[in-house]
Amino acid sequence: MKHFLILIMTVLAVTVMAQEYTMRATKYHPGMGGAGWVTASGSRIDNSRLKNYEIRWVALSPDMFRQYGFKMGDTIVVKCDRVPKLEGKWVVKDRMGARLRKRIDFLLPRGDNYGFTSPVNVTIEKQKE
Repeated sequence: MKHFLILIMTVLAVTVMAQEYTMRATKYHPGMGGAGWVTASGSRIDNSRLKNYEIRWVALSPDMFRQYGFKMGDTIVVKCDRVPKLEGKWVVKDRMGARLRKRIDFLLPRGDNYGFTSPVNVTIEKQKE
């Protein structure tokens, strides 16, 4: 019985630990290349708030929702040594095209690419609640 409890506690501890995912990152701007002004979550993009860096939204590829349990409205923490402006908290508000895998798309204001040319690799982790 003692060994069974230790096994259960170990499984629970591993389940609670945060998962990090390394993925390919690109950027998009509202109103360009099929990207509209309303996200898949139904959130409307306010261009003035975006230009003032008050909006930090991302789109994830469909596999991140299906296989890895991400949901619209989740806050993620991004790590990227090559592009420091991408680091920090972002909110999942959009979904990328069906064929893409292990991808993240950053919503950026036109004229500011945050200092990166697509694509770069980033690591994301769902923020603990």
